[in-house]
Amino acid sequence: RIMALKFPLLMAVALLLAIQPMHNALASGSSSCPNDCSGAGQCIDQGVCLCQHGRYGADCSQELEGWKKMHKLEHNFYEHHAFKSRYVIAAHHLKHCNDIVEIGGYRTPITHFLTSQHNSVTVLDPYVYPAANNTLNGAPCKVRHLPMMFEDYERHLTGKEDCFVYMGLDYYDDKNMALCANLRERVHSFPTVVVDYAGKYPTGAQCFQALELPQAYDRVTSVVLELEDNDWGDLKNSWLPTGLTTRVLYVLRKRGVP
Repeated sequence: RIMALKFPLLMAVALLLAIQPMHNALASGSSSCPNDCSGAGQCIDQGVCLCQHGRYGADCSQELEGWKKMHKLEHNFYEHHAFKSRYVIAAHHLKHCNDIVEIGGYRTPITHFLTSQHNSVTVLDPYVYPAANNTLNGAPCKVRHLPMMFEDYERHLTGKEDCFVYMGLDYYDDKNMALCANLRERVHSFPTVVVDYAGKYPTGAQCFQALELPQAYDRVTSVVLELEDNDWGDLKNSWLPTGLTTRVLYVLRKRGVP
């Protein structure tokens, strides 16, 4: 009878020992994100928060007022075919990329325009719709649209990222131009850089100069797009594209990189 009791007991102990590491792994996975994503996001990729609509940041603790309004009403012109043509050009020059990082993206992330196969595409923008997928164009690809600033994600960069995209350097105005200068060292770590800014907004050109890209990169392509005379359709309740219709786009390849 004693032997009969020992076998179930041993089985129970073995089962407990087998389950405990699994439980610990799950627990550590769910609590590995900063501040548990403030209860406003999903913890993914060993410590990255996928914040829900309207929340952003490394721990989803920051909230964007008017997030729904921004997506529903304002900036409708960004989804016009004329503005999207910038991304078509950019995507063409990203076909060779393995791991792409985009700052910005908002309502038109670069993911929507890529036609080739890549290892990963990471889009960083407080206003982007959150997304986490593992396929792109019918092939395995780690696709992440993360509502956060680049500074929030920087520690997760692996050094394997080879292409950097920023469509809209004119975001940096006089109040936050220092952030543009702070990007310089990190941007220079990418072999391929694609940037765009509004030609009539001086801050865009100033940010481009602050990045000091021409000193270290060869110009693959430069394009000036004049979008002024397009029919924008109904822009009721939307901002007008005044001053934003002249676009300057650069595709740059780091000097000495094959």
